[in-house]
Amino acid sequence: MRSIKRIPTFFHEFKGKAITVVDPTSYRLTVEGAVNNCLELSLGELEHRMPVIETRRRFYCVNGWSFEAIWRGFELVSLLELCGPLCDAPFLRAISIAGYEDTSGINSLIKGGAMLVTHMDGEPLSPERGFPMRLMTFDRYQFRGVKALARIEIVRKYAPGAWVRYGYTDSTIQPFPHLALDTGEELMPDPDVLRATPDEL
Repeated sequence: MRSIKRIPTFFHEFKGKAITVVDPTSYRLTVEGAVNNCLELSLGELEHRMPVIETRRRFYCVNGWSFEAIWRGFELVSLLELCGPLCDAPFLRAISIAGYEDTSGINSLIKGGAMLVTHMDGEPLSPERGFPMRLMTFDRYQFRGVKALARIEIVRKYAPGAWVRYGYTDSTIQPFPHLALDTGEELMPDPDVLRATPDEL
């Protein structure tokens, strides 16, 4: 049985610095930019206004490992329905509490079933793994997933995020075996997460 303590900590954007402590009672997710409705929602309001979903999916790391877990949270598309992105703004910029950011194409996120994840295997995300909420898309490596999500901006222009600036231009999951931490096996990625075309923004 996999121990959560043995799972490598998801990359933290400010390595060597203290992870920001978040008070869940005062936390608010802000959605702004090119939208019909700007939002500022607490965790309770998110649960009240959007369906809560759970899905068992495999998480893939660019460093060559994976593990399967039950993820709980909200579909990104449900949040987009609340804010109403303007049709001439095709990008979503996700920004963490500490200022880390990444920009993706909205259509690509929707196609990938992007989620706003709050729980892993029935437990709230730890601070190291993105408490209280992180953006996840299971058909990408998770260096594109912003942890401790504070703000979403719908924007008209693409701006490269931190990992793209570091040189990682393709976050699509690659067709080679990844070490499954939950089984100890070298497993090929699930067919539904492999894309035949290069990464879309």
